[in-house]
Formats: sequence, structure tokens, C-alpha cells
Amino acid sequence: MAEKTSIRYKLAPQTKFYDSMAADWKPFVMFSQFPNVRSKYCNTDIFGLRFNNLEEKNSYISIFDEKIQEKKKKAVLVGNSLAFGEGSTSDQKTISSYLSKFSDCHFFNFCGRGFSGYQEITNFLLLSKRIKDLERIVVVSGVIDSFLPYFIKDYDDNLVPIFGYKSFLKTMQSGSGWKNKVFKLLFGKFFSPDLNWSKINSLNWREEFFKKKANFSNKKEINPDNNLQYLTDRNLMIWSTIAKGMNVKIDFVLQPVGSWCTKKMSSEEEKLFNEENQSDLRKIYKYVDQKKYILFRNILIKSCQKHGINFLDFNTIFSDKKFDEKWIFLNRFHATDIGSKLIAEELVKNLSL
Repeated sequence: MAEKTSIRYKLAPQTKFYDSMAADWKPFVMFSQFPNVRSKYCNTDIFGLRFNNLEEKNSYISIFDEKIQEKKKKAVLVGNSLAFGEGSTSDQKTISSYLSKFSDCHFFNFCGRGFSGYQEITNFLLLSKRIKDLERIVVVSGVIDSFLPYFIKDYDDNLVPIFGYKSFLKTMQSGSGWKNKVFKLLFGKFFSPDLNWSKINSLNWREEFFKKKANFSNKKEINPDNNLQYLTDRNLMIWSTIAKGMNVKIDFVLQPVGSWCTKKMSSEEEKLFNEENQSDLRKIYKYVDQKKYILFRNILIKSCQKHGINFLDFNTIFSDKKFDEKWIFLNRFHATDIGSKLIAEELVKNLSL
């Protein structure tokens, strides 16, 4: 999501590294960070999860090998690139790392760059079984779900909108892949010899196998406002079910966004935001205005109350005058090291961590 610009690289040279980080296609979550990344800015484990503090002498394999201080409770931070630490100058200066220092909990960073709410839930379900005695889930997210239904209009409503949706389907539907060949060898004798195996994919296999015609190009019109409400309520219902099933406390924190907070910008933020307004990111930012914020916030408040989830809006916190002219945002979605530290401090205070 980051746009390559000279001012940004001058003010925050580490962002050049994050711009170079590619996505790794994965089952279920669709994509995540590449595993075993090593750099002075960011380090990931065998699952592509970010370490809080990688000590080379310990040769950690995964974040689950990190040492937990005595009497520290176990907690998970869930979210997208903000909570992942996009733009931080080191692993020690991410929200999860600061939370582990400032709170009574050790926070495992389950966040993913570009994750939607659907991907955050799926990623948590795949990984949470590796943590025994988990006590807290803190979700710091929201902005991606707030604009994806408007920004990505060509998607299957059974799957939900995600970044890279078309690229993912194209990759997974390759008819010449080895998976298609193996499937044909295993099950080919049960189906018609006229079946064109090269056209089989994840969306049409039922229709192809059982000779039913389906026209996936004629999708019904999706109302983005209605879908935003539906997807948000569905995700929070799932989180509520997970929390009750695991007997853990859960909080949903609407992440701070530069265009949603009313604080006075720092000189750095003004320069960065003005430059972004001339970039391709303006195609996204037009969906992230105050009107959409109020709509999404009201949906979140109602759904969190409905499903018994504690809700906190960080945009109201950062709109306080005490944060005026502090350099919190690298762009409208990502935080500076100072911003991540302030987020962690306010989370500890407001959530009694």
C-alpha cells in the first residue's frame, strides 16, 4: 500500500525496506509475510510472524520460542499492517513489543500486512493452538475493512474482499498446475471423459463435475454499505464465539487513521500527507473520509455491544490536544516509532492491561 516517494524515504528511510517486502501466498489466509526475514528493521519467524525482539544468539525458530517474563500473562495482538509494525525502525519498536514491556502481558504478534478482518480471524485460528493458557485477545484493526467493500468492487460475496483477490484466484485456478494433474489421476475415472480438467478451479468444480452451468461473470450487484455492515457484524460475531469458546477476554480497538483524527498535524505529517495526495494512494484515501469513519464507527459500536465485545476508538484518543503536532503517522494508516509507543501506552491505560 505504500507509495515510493522521495520525501518519505528522506524522513523515514526504513520505509524503503518495507516497500520491498513481498507477499507470500498461503492456504486459508491467502497471503502473509515471507518467513525467516532477517534485517535490522524487521524479522519474521517460520510462519511469517514478526518477533518482538529477535536475539540472534538464541536462534529462535518462531515467536512461540520467545522468552516470557515470570508472571506475565499470555496475550495476542491481532491486526493489519499498523499493528504488525509497518514502518517501525526495529522489532523492539512495534506495538506488540511495547505492550509486552509496558503491560502485565506478553503479546504475540499475529498481525499481517494488508489483512482484512476475515484474514485476521483465519490467521488467529490457525496459530492460536500453539499458545497454552491464553488470557487476552486485543484486535487493533478496522480501516481496511472500512474501505475494501468500496475499493474492490469485483469480488465473490461468498469470499469477502481482500487485497490481491484477482491475483490470488489467478494463481490458485491455474489449470496446468500439478494439483489439477494429481486430482485427475485420483478421481478422473469417476467423471466424464469429456471433462476439461484444465478449466477446473476452486469456484467452478461443482458445476464442472456435475455438468451444471454457472456464469460467475454475472454476479449480483453488491451494495457496499450493506456489505460493510454484514461483514463487520459477522467478523465480530466470530470473535465473540472464539473468545467465549476459549474463555478469554477480547477487545476490539478501531485503529487510528490520519484522516480520522482531528489532532493538529506535525510538520512531518503535513509533508507526507501532501505528497501522498499526489500518489496512487489517493484512490484509496477517497474512501477513508470522515463520513465513512462515522458510518463505520457506528456499525462497530452497535455490533460490539450486540456481541459483548469491549470497544475502543483510538481516533477519539488521538484527537486530544495533547497529541497536537506530535509526529504519530508515517502515512494515514501507519505509525512512527513514537506513534506505536503512544498507542501501546494508551492501550495499557484504557484497557487495563
